[in-house]
Amino acid sequence: MEDYENSVFINCPFDEDFAPILEAMLFCVVRAGLKPRLASERLEAGENRLDKILEIIGNCKYSIHDLSLATAREAGEPFRMNMPFELGLDMGRRKAPDPETADKRYIIFEDKPYELKRCLSDLAGTDVAYHKRDFRKVIKCLRDFFRVEAGCALPGPTALENEYYDFQGWMVEKKINEGHTEEEATQLPTQERLDEMVVWNTLGRPIKLEDD
Repeated sequence: MEDYENSVFINCPFDEDFAPILEAMLFCVVRAGLKPRLASERLEAGENRLDKILEIIGNCKYSIHDLSLATAREAGEPFRMNMPFELGLDMGRRKAPDPETADKRYIIFEDKPYELKRCLSDLAGTDVAYHKRDFRKVIKCLRDFFRVEAGCALPGPTALENEYYDFQGWMVEKKINEGHTEEEATQLPTQERLDEMVVWNTLGRPIKLEDD
């Protein structure tokens, strides 16, 4: 399996409103020295989406499942089933009689405490983290998850949050130098932001652009 030990499957919404949470997740994964994998990473039109997701799940030892937007918020709004479905696929792969994936580890997020267990009772007895759509809670929870489950050397939650701010400042300055406006530098595509996180981490996590 391709880089199984160091790969993290991220199962979450790709809405614009969710972008700050996804970005914090990507940052934590990269900072931990791991490789994030997303269903959106390959856009080849002829590729079956379910086959692609199953392949990614099988190639990742770790997973982040965010079900915070899976529930309907108002009357008539449909349930968003993709995230719970992909969680089920991942849990099934972990329970399958395959020694190569029996050690899979995952963290599940919800919006508010105990919200999921009211509509997904099969999660009773499973620890579920919540973030209330606050990226700082995401950083804290993922820091602890990767420190305990993956043995990653990470600073404390407050220091990690400060590093996240350092990265944001560095990236915006870099993009402005490349010809972006400040507004454009804060609205980059997800893959481009991820690429810059990898560069920033590889350069030793500089605070200012001239440090690299």
